[in-house]
Amino acid sequence: MRRTSLLLLILLGLTGPAGPALAATTPAARTVTVRAGDTLYRIATRAGTSVAALRAANGLKGDTIRAGQVLRLPGAATAPARPAGGTRYTVRPGDSLGSVATRYGVSVAALKAGNSLGSSVIHPGQVLKIPPRTARPARATTEIRVVHRYVRMATGDTPARLAARYRLSVDQLRRLNGLNSARLIVPGRKLLVPTRVPVPIPPRPVRSPVSFKRLSPLNVPVRIANVDLRYRTTLIAPVLASPRVAFGSGARVSQLARASGAKVIINGSYFHPQTYAPAGDIVMQGRMLTWGRIPMALAITPDNRATIRVSTTPLLGRPLDTTWAGMETVVATGPRILSRGQLLTHYSAAFRDPALFGRAARSAIGLISNRDLVLVSTHAKLTTTEMGRVMARLGVRDALLLDGGSSTGIAWNGQAVLDSVRKVSYGIGVFTDYTGRRYAR
Repeated sequence: MRRTSLLLLILLGLTGPAGPALAATTPAARTVTVRAGDTLYRIATRAGTSVAALRAANGLKGDTIRAGQVLRLPGAATAPARPAGGTRYTVRPGDSLGSVATRYGVSVAALKAGNSLGSSVIHPGQVLKIPPRTARPARATTEIRVVHRYVRMATGDTPARLAARYRLSVDQLRRLNGLNSARLIVPGRKLLVPTRVPVPIPPRPVRSPVSFKRLSPLNVPVRIANVDLRYRTTLIAPVLASPRVAFGSGARVSQLARASGAKVIINGSYFHPQTYAPAGDIVMQGRMLTWGRIPMALAITPDNRATIRVSTTPLLGRPLDTTWAGMETVVATGPRILSRGQLLTHYSAAFRDPALFGRAARSAIGLISNRDLVLVSTHAKLTTTEMGRVMARLGVRDALLLDGGSSTGIAWNGQAVLDSVRKVSYGIGVFTDYTGRRYAR
C-alpha cells in the first residue's frame, strides 16, 4: 500500500529529487518553501502553473531562487485567513518584514508597532504577532445640520399633523413661533420649523475667522477684511439701522458697529434717501425683508457657502416662496465688476445713475472662493473700473460694488476705520462667535 501511494505521487509530479514537496506547501496560504535543488520550472510544474506566472506572483525579475525562500503561488490570496484578533507567524529563511506584511495584508509600520520593533530586521525562527487588518473608513463628505426655515401651513393641515411632520409637539411648535395659543396655527400662516438637511462638511480653516489689513494695491490705500467661511461659527448678516426696514431711519457705519457687536461691518447697498428703503433683495435669517430690481446678489447658505448669483425675484409683484431658496443671507447689490477673475466694464441696465460711474469713494464685496469672502473699502476717489482692478489685484475672482460716495465706510472691532459721511440703511456684518440657529429660505 505504501509503494502504491508513493508511485501515485510520482506520477502526479508531486515529488522530486529533494523528497516529497507536500510538506513544504501550505494549502491554506497557497505558498511553497523552496528546498535545495528546486528550480522555478520544477515548482511551476508541481503547482500546475507557468514560470512566468510564478515570477509575476512573486515580483521576480529572473529565475534565481534560494533554499528557504517562500514563494506565493499564482491565484493565491494576498492575505491568509486568520482570526480577527490577529495571529502569530514564525519567520522563515528568506523572509523580510515587507514580505510578511504583504502576505497578511497589513502595513510594515503596523507590523513594527505590533511587535515593538525598532528596525525592519527580522531573523528565522522569530515569532511575529500579526495585527488585525482594519479597513480605513471612507471619509464622510456630508454632515447633517439642523436648519430652521419658514413654511406655509397648507389647507387641510392640522397643528398636530404639521408638528409631527417636523418631529415636534404642538406646544413646541407654538413656542418656537412665539404664539400664545395653538389655535393661532391656521392654514396660510407661515411658521418656523426645524429641518435636518445634509450639507458638505466644511474644509479645514486656513486662517483666523477674520483678519483686517491696510494695503495699497495699485497705490490705492484700502481697508480690507478677509473672512474665512470654513468656520461653522462665522455668520454674515445684514445689520439694519432700524427694525422698520422700508420706512425707518438710517445710521452711520460707526453707529452700526457699536450697536451690533459685529467683528467687521461694511456699508450695504443702495437705498432710498428719504425712506431708507433698500433698493434690492435682502434675505436675513432666511426671511425676505425687501425685494427690488437689482439683478445680482451675494448669497450665502446656512453652512457658509457663498456665491454671487443672478436675482431670482420676479420683475413684477411680490417674490415667490422659492425666491432665494436654501439661502440664509442675501444682499442684492452691484454692478458686478469682476467675474471669474475677468474685469467687467459693461453693466446691467438697472444701473442708470451717471453718478455711479464717476470718481467716488468705494466699497465692494468679493469672493476668492466660495469659502473666502473679502470686504474692501477706500475713501480714495475711483471709477468702477479702477475699483475692479483693485479687487483683482487683491486676488478676488468675483466682486460686486456696494453703495459708494458718502455712504462708504468700514469698521473693525466696534470702531469705524473709515466712517460713512451720511447715514446708511444697513451694513453687512461679520460675526465670528455665532452659535445660534441657522436659517434657510
